[in-house]
Formats: sequence, structure tokens, C-alpha cells
Amino acid sequence: MKFELKKEFLERMKKDLSNSDYDLYLKSLEQEESHGLVVNLHKLKKSSVDLDYIIDRFNGKLIFKNDNYAYIVYDKNALSSNSIYPGKEPLYHAGLYYIQEPSASKTLYDVDIKSDDIVLDLCASPGGKTAATLFSLNEKSNGFLVSNEIDFGRAKILSSNIERLGFRNVAITCCESEKLASNFSNYFDKVIVDAPCSGEGMFRKSEEARLQWNENLVSSLAKLQKKLVDDAYQMLRVGGILVYSTCTFSKEEDEEVVDYLINKYSELKLLKMEKNYPFNSIGEGQFFAIMSKGDATDKSGNSKFDIRYLNGLNVLRVGIEEFTYENKLKVPTHASTHIDEIDFDNIVELSDEDANRYLKGEVLRLELPFKGYCKVCYKNLGLGLAKYSNGMLKNHYPKGLRNN
Repeated sequence: MKFELKKEFLERMKKDLSNSDYDLYLKSLEQEESHGLVVNLHKLKKSSVDLDYIIDRFNGKLIFKNDNYAYIVYDKNALSSNSIYPGKEPLYHAGLYYIQEPSASKTLYDVDIKSDDIVLDLCASPGGKTAATLFSLNEKSNGFLVSNEIDFGRAKILSSNIERLGFRNVAITCCESEKLASNFSNYFDKVIVDAPCSGEGMFRKSEEARLQWNENLVSSLAKLQKKLVDDAYQMLRVGGILVYSTCTFSKEEDEEVVDYLINKYSELKLLKMEKNYPFNSIGEGQFFAIMSKGDATDKSGNSKFDIRYLNGLNVLRVGIEEFTYENKLKVPTHASTHIDEIDFDNIVELSDEDANRYLKGEVLRLELPFKGYCKVCYKNLGLGLAKYSNGMLKNHYPKGLRNN
């Protein structure tokens, strides 16, 4: 083993797994962690590239695809040796894809998120399941997502990630679950609870997770998880789908939470439950369960999200701010450049070299037939804002988002 695990944890795993699976688990800890990304197929159609381009660029392997998004796994070390970093690529900054651990992505593969669903992601940061949900919703069909994170710092990260992806049909909230439940009784078509957990599935990649683990942590989190799913149940409409997931292996946080729900609420039906380990799946490991509240085919929920239900909640933002005012002049925002449906009078398509220079915050010297603000694009997708004058394209890419 490349690192030491606590004796109490290993004893738990040895008890829960067969002898052969326990040996496979220990061997899996010697291997490198897995990496992957989820591609927005709707945005891909608007770009000048296709899915094969993405796969070839990252020497990746397609492991899942539906009508809305595709999931690709790749070898991070192999890419780094060729100075390719998916999180610094122009197409990442353009919101074409979201980087997500492979096991975590698997949770929603079997969840039929419809284009007009109203969905709650209760514990959403940093935003992987929020991203996959938004890829499936359609703003024109009134599909809407409430993406919640109780920690304010993590909620701001969540908001930034969603802004990059370019969605308006989403509200970012920073609330306790009971506060949301008081506003949204029997409301959502789908509720996703990717619960805070002891993180046993992160041990291969996180020293912090290994060090903080203890028996008391498992017990206290199991209590929190039961509270979260209780509130989630209250917010789920009859006929809706509840998705519960963790990145841990303890039965107290996984199967026993599902048993608690099923035994407490007679309307809940377990549709699927799965536990993945790093030795039998692609990724670090994930537990998930999919449940329906009554007849899952009953689509009798709300036809459109009612923004008034957000009253009294800590809301970071709803949709995006499309423009601000500068000396009484209307100025587009950085966020607006990521919304494909917003028209710009002036658009500048950048080469590979200029796109990378722009993302570092550099001023570009170009000859353009206009003056003033413009939308900067790469492969037909919006990157950000710039202002052109006298042969110089002044960079307005936010400093906190720039590549080093």
C-alpha cells in the first residue's frame, strides 16, 4: 500500500467484504486514481468540434452516452507528461465539459431527468451532479434546478462552476435542508442527495480523508444523512424520484440510510441500489440508491418553477446577470458570454494560441473592424469578454479564473 490506513477501517472492510474482494480492494489502493469528464452534447452541437475531437484530444475512452451528455475517462498522468491539462483547456473555460470523478458520474446514468423537470440538488458543491442535471433540463421547456450548498464558500465555487457552463434555468441557494423543506413541500420532480459522508471512497486520492476518518465520524454523519433524506422526502412530489448517494463504503451511511427511508415511508419504492468499489468499477467508489415516491410515471407536478418559493431563503443568484452599467452605459457581463442564446453585435473567434494567451489575461494585438466590447470565442463557444480599441483587444477575463 502506498499509504497507511487506520486499523479500525481495515477491520470494517475485512468484515464487509469477502476475502477475495478484500484482497482486491487492498491491491486497488496501489493503483492510480481515475479521472474523467462529462461533455454537454447540446453545447457540443453549437461548437466547431465533435465528440471524437474531445476523445482524441485527451486520449480518452467513452464509457457512457445519452441524448444530453457523454462521459469520458482519461489518464491524467499521461496527459500531464504531454502538457495537456483538461482543467486549463479553452473548451473547459468555454463550459463544454465538466471534470468529474468517474464513480460519481455513474449515479445519474439510470435517472430519467426529463427536459421539463423541476429538480433539487440538495448538497450540490462542487457541481458534478448539478452539471449532469442541467445538461438534461431544457430552459424552453421550463426545466429548472435549485442547486443548494450549505457552506457559503463551497456555494460560491458551485455558482462559479455553473456560470462557466452557461445556464440560466438554475437558482443557487445556501440553506439548511429544513429551511428549504419549509418552502418546498411536495414540490420537486427529482431530488438528489449526494450526502456529506466519511469519504472512504476518497482514501486513494485524499490524505485529508484518510486522516479525518474515525468511528465517531461515521456515526455522526449517518445521523445527518437521515435528517437530510427526511427533508428530501418532504420536498419530493408524489410520483417523483429520490436519488441518494455517497462516496463512502460504510453500511451505516449507505444501506442503513436507505433501509431507514424505506421502512419509515411506505410510499417509497426502491428502484435500484448499487455499491461500487475501486476494484470492481472505474473510479474511486460510490454508493447510490434510486427510489420513487409512489408511482414514478405520475407526472402531476408543477409545470413551471415559481420563483416566489425562494422568498426568505439565502439565494446567491437566480439565472445570471446579463449586463451592468458603466458610466451609464450598458455593459455585458462575463457570464453573458457563456449563454449561447444571448446575441452579441461583435464576436471575435480566437486561434489556439490566442485563446490560451487570452485565458492567461494577456492583451491581444489584432486588427478588427469595430470598437468597444465584444464576445471572445473559441471553436464557436463563448470564452469571455474583451474590449477592442486601436489594434488592442483589452482582456476582461476575470482574474480569479485565469490560467497560471
